[in-house]
Amino acid sequence: MTTHTPSPTRWAERPPQDWAVIAAWGTLAAALPSAVWRLLMIAGMLPGTEALRRLHEGEGGYVLALSITQVLAAILVVGLVRPWGERFAGIDISRWVPVVLGTLGGIVMTWLFTISMVLGLLQGQRPDQGSVHDGALVLIVIAYAPMLLFGPMTLVATAGYALRRTSPVTGSRSVRQ
Repeated sequence: MTTHTPSPTRWAERPPQDWAVIAAWGTLAAALPSAVWRLLMIAGMLPGTEALRRLHEGEGGYVLALSITQVLAAILVVGLVRPWGERFAGIDISRWVPVVLGTLGGIVMTWLFTISMVLGLLQGQRPDQGSVHDGALVLIVIAYAPMLLFGPMTLVATAGYALRRTSPVTGSRSVRQ
């Protein structure tokens, strides 16, 4: 009988690659600083960001949703290297869903943060519209710099997942779905 259930035994036979685990957890580590910074800024808890907060007045819901979405996306990337990332509500997840979504998400995040943002900065465009200075500017750079790696690390974790889920398990007569 062929089974596609990622049981503990099958998971142990096919653990994620170390490099994929590092990339997946790195994605979460890259997402957290900017999400927390954004929430603290909009809540008025970061000195030196008053002008930026005024620029985004009335957008608290958007900022909250953006931060939550960013962290949830990173948690889903961690699912690529955890057993819970292969099943949802007791149902096996087709390997193609995470591969397609992870690839698309990784490409989009690479474009937004690794390419587009860097090109904008090189052209003198600042996401804060020049409203943050001194120590507050240093803090925003520190919080957002890890996002440069979000997309590439997502792509690496997705590649690891795809390799692990599409290759047959040694000694098994079935190929994992």
